Amino acid sequence: MSTQGSRPSRRHIVVLFIDLSGSTELAERLDPELLMQILERYYAGCREAIFANGGVIEKYIGDAIMAVFGIPLSREDDALRAVLAAHGAMKSVYELADQLERTVGVRIGAHVGVAFGEVMVVGNTGTDVRVIGDTVNTAARIQSAAKEGEILLGDDVARLVRQHVVVEEVPPLTLKGKKDPVRAWLLLDVEPDRAAEASTDTVPLIGRDDELAQLTRLHERVMRERLCGMATLLGVPGMGKSRLVREFLHRLPPEVRVLTGRCPSYGIGATYRPIAEMLEDVNGDWPAVAAAVGPDGERTLKALAGNGQTPGVKEIAGAVRSFLEVMADNRPLVVVLDNLQWAEPTLLDLIDDCVSWLTDVPVLFVCVARPEIYELRSGWGGGVTCGMSLELGPLGGADIARLVQELCAERVEVMAHADDALHWRVAASSDGNPLFAELMLEALIDGDGSLPPTITALLGARLDRLGGDEREVLERAATIGQKFTLGQVEMLGPEISSGTASVPVRSLQRDRLVRRGSQPGAFEFTQTLTRETVYSLTSKELRADWHRRLADWLSDQDPADDAPFRSWTSGDISRHLLAACRFTREVRPFDPLLDDLTDRAATALIRDGGEALHRKDLPAAIALLERGREILPKGREEHRRLAVLISDAELARGEAGKAAAALDVAEEMLPGDARSALTCTIQRESMGMRSGRTTDLEALRDRLESGDDFSWCRFHQLEAWTHIDAGRFGAADQALRNGLARARAMGDRYEEDRLLGGLCELVQWSPTRVDEGLLLCADLLERFVGDRALLVPVLLTRARLLALSGEIATARETLDTAVHYVDELDLGLPAIAVTQVRGLVESLAGDHDRARSLFRDAAAALHAAGHGGAAATLEIYAARETLRLGDPRLAGQELARREGPRQLRGEVTALVLRAAIAAQMAGQNATHSADQDAAPDADRAVNAVAEPAALAEALGDADRAAELIETTDDPVLRGDILIEIAHIRRAAGRDPSGVLRRALDAYDSKGASLLAHRTRDLLGDQ
Repeated sequence: MSTQGSRPSRRHIVVLFIDLSGSTELAERLDPELLMQILERYYAGCREAIFANGGVIEKYIGDAIMAVFGIPLSREDDALRAVLAAHGAMKSVYELADQLERTVGVRIGAHVGVAFGEVMVVGNTGTDVRVIGDTVNTAARIQSAAKEGEILLGDDVARLVRQHVVVEEVPPLTLKGKKDPVRAWLLLDVEPDRAAEASTDTVPLIGRDDELAQLTRLHERVMRERLCGMATLLGVPGMGKSRLVREFLHRLPPEVRVLTGRCPSYGIGATYRPIAEMLEDVNGDWPAVAAAVGPDGERTLKALAGNGQTPGVKEIAGAVRSFLEVMADNRPLVVVLDNLQWAEPTLLDLIDDCVSWLTDVPVLFVCVARPEIYELRSGWGGGVTCGMSLELGPLGGADIARLVQELCAERVEVMAHADDALHWRVAASSDGNPLFAELMLEALIDGDGSLPPTITALLGARLDRLGGDEREVLERAATIGQKFTLGQVEMLGPEISSGTASVPVRSLQRDRLVRRGSQPGAFEFTQTLTRETVYSLTSKELRADWHRRLADWLSDQDPADDAPFRSWTSGDISRHLLAACRFTREVRPFDPLLDDLTDRAATALIRDGGEALHRKDLPAAIALLERGREILPKGREEHRRLAVLISDAELARGEAGKAAAALDVAEEMLPGDARSALTCTIQRESMGMRSGRTTDLEALRDRLESGDDFSWCRFHQLEAWTHIDAGRFGAADQALRNGLARARAMGDRYEEDRLLGGLCELVQWSPTRVDEGLLLCADLLERFVGDRALLVPVLLTRARLLALSGEIATARETLDTAVHYVDELDLGLPAIAVTQVRGLVESLAGDHDRARSLFRDAAAALHAAGHGGAAATLEIYAARETLRLGDPRLAGQELARREGPRQLRGEVTALVLRAAIAAQMAGQNATHSADQDAAPDADRAVNAVAEPAALAEALGDADRAAELIETTDDPVLRGDILIEIAHIRRAAGRDPSGVLRRALDAYDSKGASLLAHRTRDLLGDQ
């Protein structure tokens, strides 16, 4: 039994308030001595009912009495005891009332309120006990709302005793000091007791033969047909889901490999925690696994475990698929994912992805979840061809009775004197829930014969019966998490009287509260609910200090060379810092270390959120960043950057409204801050450009301060997009480089990577020379090596620059690599971009038929994706390839069919293309007329007039195209248009050499050696 003495403790208790009504009339009409005797009888009757049911009277307040249940020890039926006490006290009051009415003609009554909740308790019994918390106020307010003769139960109390009473819901109560109406129930009657459940691995699996057979048959099919299958096991807490899985695993053939991962309810940024647990289990086999998944897979998996640069979501999905394929290559694989109802959306996406992509490998995913998973994914598991869903309901009467018999037989020494009535009582009261049955039986073994109403009460009662060291170890372990080691427990403090945590842990193992984990020296809670209950009942003061120590300890840890996968990630550090900050703020708001702790927690959350945003894990990014924002006090400058990052993440998810709302929050948290207001304005202007809105750059520039690097960084990005829209690629290039300098001055990798990615794509069109662009690509290929999603646009830029320099074969190889990444990561728009760039490369290679087909495919995909302007430009490019194939008539028809808004490059290309088609058609007509000497004189006369007119119109269009390209500084576009103009001039009998020299200058300035060489050949023909 716990011997914590008068140490303040956090606990769940039941509070009862009873107040006498009619006492004013008594005082007015009766002699004070008689009044004193009546009040003493009232107090005595209430005391007797309270004490008889194990309650403690905390205080008398006039005619009111406050009693508490759960002190000095919690009992599993404290709520029921309080209700029985209220019922008995009320009976006593009205027996006294009847006597007073008969003897002195005065009527009295009483009204009662009962509430359950978490409080701080100081002292143990009698006048020494003090109870502090909102539950006390709630009980008092509920009592005030009760009418004479009524016993009102708070909603939690009603749920705790629902199997023991008859109640009737009353309209929600509007209570003083309560923001929201409070739900309450009127007690009508008290019924006989009932109770709850349990289960253990040391007794046979009972009542689940059908479910086990279905799971086994599915696995046999997976092995026989080499399929990927998925089984979803559903059930409310305690129904035996995990027990069924353990039995299934125990019966597997020895050649089957098992990997297990659990989704914690308490983690933040723990999207891939279950995968990290699986990786930790293969530390011993890692060299072989690493060799099989390849360098990219090894790098990504190590980064996933917190040992390397953060990879992207698509990169992770591909690496995990490869990992699972490797693990299932030589032997069948079973992947168990427990507590999936707490999984992040990104992890659910990954599981869907793996089940869809893994083929020809025998892998069975066993997903264990509560029914709440369907609130996250209504169609979970519905599209799996080799799959099933099983929901575990309560055990039948015969099965639960047999379970109780087995549990008692296992405890033969302590249960030797138990009779059949006790067995029946436990079985009948468990509601078919195995966990309730086991826990209730443990309570009975410990000498408490009451039937517990809920698992929370059961666990609270079991915990109160622990020894001091056991409770201390369990509280530390609960703060660490579902899994823990002895070293971690001892690191949190030396206050264990036995000197080491191993002795109390052995006792906890015997009590089936913890069990050994899969790793040496590791342990885990047998039930997640046990860990949650222990954690909630641990002092916040202790939790604050322990979370801080854990964060410090984890920050100093490095993975061993022979075990690259750790059981924790940076998200764990953030979680501990956040908890330490929150609890310190709640219980020690004036702590001088709080500001520093807040800074550390916010910094860690922003870091983890930024990494999640970098890898495109948008749900986790937003959750982390918003938590960081929540703990930052109003007025902190960090709110500005947080708002922009959250806005970026929401924009990436297509949530423009939420992106704007994030900026509004920053202005609320930093009222009157000019820098924050300007940064938010720049972000809003950038969002507006997506919908075609123009912006006044100079007005914004005038508001910028020289030292405000972050605002300048975002301004230069906005400036670059404005220049790109106007075709000023050199100016856009310089703007991005200016922004890059600001990002580097801040040491902000996120902003730097954004700008580098934009700069890399821009060098295809800007005046930056090809060789300089290729050097930038090489740098970024090394920088982004851990994230293939970021590598794809770099590879596309590299491919086009290589083609411009004449390295067609290498350009094609580069595109093949990009295609491999796109297919492996299942990327959308980047896949279209690959097709587009391949069209440009094939056009430069002279394969105009292939280029035309690629441009058409990319245009169709862009139209479907809603990018009409870019699609129209590619349709124009396709028509140009048709013209280069020698079919001006068809090219004209294709040009006329193009759709969508016009971009500058598309507009100028269409203009010169129309002129080139007219010139070629005129030339073909002239040749045709010369060959037909027998043509009528009238026809020859018409042609003689039409051909010069068509050529004149073509020359006019060519001149307009030449004027239009003066507005852009894209050297390749200028050169391409000038080459077309030269052909038109030649067709019209004009000298093209001057235009060709201008084209050559443009190509030479870019370093586009392939095009420059071809232009020189054209000049040599003059």
